[in-house]
Amino acid sequence: ATLVRAVKAERDALPGARRPLLVKVAPDLDEAGLQDVAAVALDTGLDGVIVSNTTIARPPEVKAAWCGNRPGGLSGRPLRERSTAALATLYRQTEGRVTLVGCGGVDSGKAAYEKIRAGASLVQLYTALVFEGAPLVPRVKEDLAALLERDGFTSVADAVGMDHPPELRDRAKQVRGAGKAISGAAAGRPWWRVW
Repeated sequence: ATLVRAVKAERDALPGARRPLLVKVAPDLDEAGLQDVAAVALDTGLDGVIVSNTTIARPPEVKAAWCGNRPGGLSGRPLRERSTAALATLYRQTEGRVTLVGCGGVDSGKAAYEKIRAGASLVQLYTALVFEGAPLVPRVKEDLAALLERDGFTSVADAVGMDHPPELRDRAKQVRGAGKAISGAAAGRPWWRVW
């Protein structure tokens, strides 16, 4: 919390438009580690949390590859399930009061939709974009739009957190409706629309 407050103070002292401050976390954190992240995010008014960075874990299908045991962070599809679970845990622990960015293994509209239903308000593409290039973006958007329509949602915001119990989603919507969920909003708009 001390580091986040210090960075926020430095950021706030800069001239010009206020930029959002987000922290990116690893999917390797256990329940207690994610609870610490949730507490810091709520206590400091962090603008958001990106879930997740790379993992140091090696799923069996990666270990079986010729270079599967090399050290370093693993990104992409092998990370998806683990990062989505961490995202869902953080959504539950913050009761949907912190903007979450789903990241890790997003290579399709289906993968983006999984992140959104787990609690992500935004989705970040990275590894798949490196390998597939710009054509990935419209494909993800089209697939996501079809999935939203299939399930009767008129917007991404309507689907955020849908894999959680209704009472948790309702509390999150009440907080967002009161304008408290996303610090950094200007003129009633979330920071990602202002920035």
